[in-house]
Amino acid sequence: MPSKLRTLAVRVRDALAWRLHRLLGDRVVYGSLLAVAARWRRAMRRPVYIAVAGSAGKTTAKELMLGMLAQQGKGVGNAGSFNNIEEIAKALLRVRPWHRFFVTELSEDRPGVMDRPLALLQPRVGIVTVLGDDHLASFESRDAIAGEMAKLVAALPATGTAVLNADDPAVLAMAARSAAKVILYGTSPSADLRAEDIRSIWPARLQMTLVHGAEQVPLQTQLCGTHWIPSVLGAVGGGLATGMSLKECAAGLAKVAPFTARMQAVASPDGVTFIRDDFKAPLWTLGACFEFMKSAQARRKLIVIGELQEVGPRKAEKYVKTAILAQSIADVTIFVGPWASSVLKARKPGAEQALRAFNHVRDASDYLNAILREGDLVLLKGANKQDHLIRMILARGEGIACWRDDCERQLFCDECPDRHKPSGAQAALSIPTREEAAAPESISATFEVGPEQTVIVGLGNPEPKYNNTPHNIGYAVVDRLAASIDLHWSVAQDACIALGSLDGRQVCLIKVMTPMNLTGAGLKRLVERAPFSPAQCILVFDDLDLPLGSIRTRLGGSAGGHRGVASILEAFQSDTFRRVKVGVGPPEAKTNRAEYVLTPFAGAAAQTAESTVRAAVARVRELLTNGPKAP
Repeated sequence: MPSKLRTLAVRVRDALAWRLHRLLGDRVVYGSLLAVAARWRRAMRRPVYIAVAGSAGKTTAKELMLGMLAQQGKGVGNAGSFNNIEEIAKALLRVRPWHRFFVTELSEDRPGVMDRPLALLQPRVGIVTVLGDDHLASFESRDAIAGEMAKLVAALPATGTAVLNADDPAVLAMAARSAAKVILYGTSPSADLRAEDIRSIWPARLQMTLVHGAEQVPLQTQLCGTHWIPSVLGAVGGGLATGMSLKECAAGLAKVAPFTARMQAVASPDGVTFIRDDFKAPLWTLGACFEFMKSAQARRKLIVIGELQEVGPRKAEKYVKTAILAQSIADVTIFVGPWASSVLKARKPGAEQALRAFNHVRDASDYLNAILREGDLVLLKGANKQDHLIRMILARGEGIACWRDDCERQLFCDECPDRHKPSGAQAALSIPTREEAAAPESISATFEVGPEQTVIVGLGNPEPKYNNTPHNIGYAVVDRLAASIDLHWSVAQDACIALGSLDGRQVCLIKVMTPMNLTGAGLKRLVERAPFSPAQCILVFDDLDLPLGSIRTRLGGSAGGHRGVASILEAFQSDTFRRVKVGVGPPEAKTNRAEYVLTPFAGAAAQTAESTVRAAVARVRELLTNGPKAP
């Protein structure tokens, strides 16, 4: 079918499906779908039904199986990584009497999730790759995750085959639950199917010798990295279970191209190569990517890391450890996302440019494109739904206009029909009028900040409608501080500035008059006119995680989720700012936080906020007089 007709057919199908769901409801539609799929499965007896489970590598194993088995006849598999029961049912309905096999992956994201798909599918071959920490939050332990995966092994008939990773103790233990024949695979000498002479040093691809009994067959894949061995051997084991020979398996696998966003090599016209591993980014999978980059041969190595998943507690600390490890491998490491600023403390003195942090993908992309040159090898490690890091590649080729940080579409950007529609661009800078400034005196374009002077920056939004809101309490604190020592505000570029003396020290009070999330860019422009360092600064800002009325002082660290602070750390590429965090937390946990921070205080909350501002002023003066300097 021509591509245009295929696209039209998909649109018509999706439109009909949407109308059915709206008319009948999800429960009726999905219930009917599963009932029809169950009857269809009973009617379609010829294909060999194969299921793949595992914390990682199951999509690759499934796709390798499809490509390999295609050499023997036609088959069907689930689309991409869509592995819930509804998607499996849709795939089953594509099975026809002439198909020889059906391959699908199974989800193990929560307890009991495998029960219905296994009852529907009734697989004859089951493959398990590895056990990791994915979805650990949904289970009590890794043992519980293993128990869920083991349901696949236990469901196989005595005439079936379980293909299990002998190198993973948790997967190996599943053999005890199998009534079916078991094929153990791995690098272990005791494995029935082994990989020997393994090599994968970029630009070469993964190659090995397959050993099964007395037979040895060389295998050259198109994959990047040795961590694909469980997926490759799992697919070979599945092929053996369906009657293929070892040579047939090797010949079929050699023809299978790498899969989208899973260590996929993408070369740009100017000689830069990207390794896309941007489908998902559990913390525990970074080791394999780093090992690949460590052994790779390239002019320069760069690593870009988006928002990590399955991180668990002490998130900032784990980001720092990741940054330290990445710097030992790459010439340049770039972190992107809301936690990126937490890695700045890992920068090495004298090599600060080797580690960069950006809050927005667009800013990271601009920086990356400015420094790339021919021969560079770039690892993109992220989660597509959170980051859409592929835009960094598109920006160097066909172009990209959408830079939203909150898209959350599962679709990759090169497939998105809206990729050329401008979206997510940073708002225009807002410069206050003289009426909006507290005391609109002009200030010299060459105002100076001395090296001994302390710069106190209050964060907020400049529009008058945000006065007296939780998000503007940083403005309120510096306003109160200026009034207490009779300082007057003046307009300078896109900021209000008050210069004077406080408790015997020279101070410069600043309100950057841009939208909160662009504070960093505005403050950086002031530094270009009157240089001062992060160590001279005290940031005063709201903190939703602290109850209203509380004050906390920090001498450095990450942004803690505050986008205004994140923009400052990004602009200066430093986390050595002292901070006074002013608690503005809502009284009720279920409060809409985004709406709350932009709504003026009222009633008792207004009185508490007033006393909180006074307390914050006292804390700033205490930090100014007695507090230690920022590191």
